Order: sequence, then C-alpha cells, then structure tokens
Amino acid sequence: MNAVFVVFQLFVVLLVVLTLLFCFLLIRKYLSNRFDEKKAYWKKYYLESIMEALKGTRELAPPESKAMMEALEDVLTRYYSLMKGNTSMMAEIEMIAEKYFLIHYKTQLKSNSWSVRMNTLYRIEKFRMAALSDECIAIYETKHVTEMEAIQVLRVLANIQDDRVYSILLKETKEYSGFYYLDIYSRLERPLFEALIMSIDEFPLWIQQTLIEAMGERKEHDYLPYIEPFLSSSNTEFRIRALKAISKMGYMTKIDLIIPSFTSESWQERMMAAKVAKMQRDDRFVHLLLPLLSDQFWWVRTAAAESLSYQSNGKALLREISSEHEDRFARDIALEWLLRKEHLRDPR
Repeated sequence: MNAVFVVFQLFVVLLVVLTLLFCFLLIRKYLSNRFDEKKAYWKKYYLESIMEALKGTRELAPPESKAMMEALEDVLTRYYSLMKGNTSMMAEIEMIAEKYFLIHYKTQLKSNSWSVRMNTLYRIEKFRMAALSDECIAIYETKHVTEMEAIQVLRVLANIQDDRVYSILLKETKEYSGFYYLDIYSRLERPLFEALIMSIDEFPLWIQQTLIEAMGERKEHDYLPYIEPFLSSSNTEFRIRALKAISKMGYMTKIDLIIPSFTSESWQERMMAAKVAKMQRDDRFVHLLLPLLSDQFWWVRTAAAESLSYQSNGKALLREISSEHEDRFARDIALEWLLRKEHLRDPR
C-alpha cells in the first residue's frame, strides 16, 4: 500500500508541475502574441507617418513601450536602407533615431548582457549616432571587452569619422583579423584615412600591413609614394603586401624596386612580382620571368607564364618555350597559357 501511495503522490506532483508548466507556456504565448499585435499596430502607424516626419510636417509619437521602440527601429532601419544615397533623408533619419533612442541606447550599452550591448552597438553604427561615441569608447577601454565588441566600436567610430580611431589604432596591442581592419578603413573618408597613411610608420606592424592593403583597395595612384618604399623593406610580409597593393592599382612609378622580388626566398613574393610585371607590360621583365617558369610552386609558374603572355611578342615566346624548353614544368605551363589564350582568342 505504501508503494502505491508513493506512486500516487509522485503522479499528483508530476501532474501539478505539468499543469503549471502548461499554464506558464499559455501565458507566455498570450503575452508574446499581445506584444506582436502591439508592435504590428505601431509599425503600421510609423510606416504611415514616417515620410511626413522626414519632411518635417508631422511629429512622430514618441516610443513609450518596448513594442513602440522596436516598431520604430524596424521602420527607421528599413527606410535608412531605402534612402541610401539620399544624404539629406539619411541625415533626417539619423536625427530622428538620436532623438528617440539616445537615452535608451545609452542604458543598453551598460547592460550585463553581451548580446544586448552588441545589438545596441550595431544600431548605433547603423544610425551614425555620434552623441554616443564616448560611451562606445568606454566599452572599448574596459578590461573584459570582447573581440567583437572592440571591432564594433571601431566600426562605429569609423562610420562617424571620429578621429579618435587614429589614436586607438596607434596604441593597439591586440591583433585582430586583417579583414576587420580593412572593413574599418573602408568606412573612413579621405581626410581621416590619409591621416593614418601619413603616419603609417608609427603604427603597429599589423596595422601598417593592413593599411598598405587598404591603399591598394582604393586604387588611387596618389598613395604610391607611401606604398613603394615598402618594396625595399627587410620584412617579407611588407614587400608582399606592397606588391599586392600595386598589382591592384595596375601602375607603379619605380619599376626597379620590384626586381629583387623575382628571386626572393618567399614563393608568395615571387608570385606577386610576376603579377605586377603583367600589369606593367615592360620587356625588361622578360629575363626575370623566364626562370620562374621552372619554379617549384605552380602558383609562381602560372603567374610568370600569364605575365609573359601579356608582354610584346609574348605568345611567340610561350610557343617556343612549350616546344623547346628543357624543363618539363616550364613547357607544360607555357602550353597551358597558350591554350588559354587561344580559347579566349586573345590577339596578344
């Protein structure tokens, strides 16, 4: 009997727990649906009112609840993307965002939740809220700032053209992925970007390397005087980055500076030197490219063969190499590029 009674008690307890859980889920679902209904209502209101507000003919109802806040955020985000390129409208949206979200975002930045802080930083970046730059820097300077938070703060500063990004990068001690730095530089307008370039030697090595790459991405010949000196650097990575930047620009002023790179111990440097030679189309490079056709690395051989194909009388030279060169690798790569040229019907 005792065993049956214990089982009965457990059954009753389990039933009560499941009933409470079911009620909790029902209430939660009800509240979620109510929230979604309120958000949908206010989203419709803001969608109908936003254009008049942007023109200054109507005042939006200030968001006084979470549903209103999220509804306005969604609408402003949507219109900000739609108005991309319309600087005056974008500026109006930024003003509205700052007017209604400033205090809320300032509070969110102090949250103990990492996801809340990150989402807030993304919105601050989106709406270019310069008024919160000090609060963003405060996050960056905390001892336990995460990598993603630090990068997002730098994005915010770059987006609003805050010159403190210069001093932060100057004192940077943590090295992040080069992709992140390139993304940050891409947001900088010319004056702030050039401030970094003019002091490039003062930055940590990894910052210098990504700045070289960023100059190549911009493809502006005005940056060549800052790139070309790195071709003579004792640091192999600097030389490779400089060659890569020049290959993207398709032009250089001091051709002799790349000659040592053709015989570098680094296969990546030899490959990039061959790629730069392709863009220059200078016959002085022919005797430097020929030995690379026998290089142990396929990437170097194919870059050299492609570069030769772009020189004057390049196809004739490749044809001769493909049939008469003593090295099998050289013959094969020359033939490969001859076939490519014929397939593309390239007249060179």
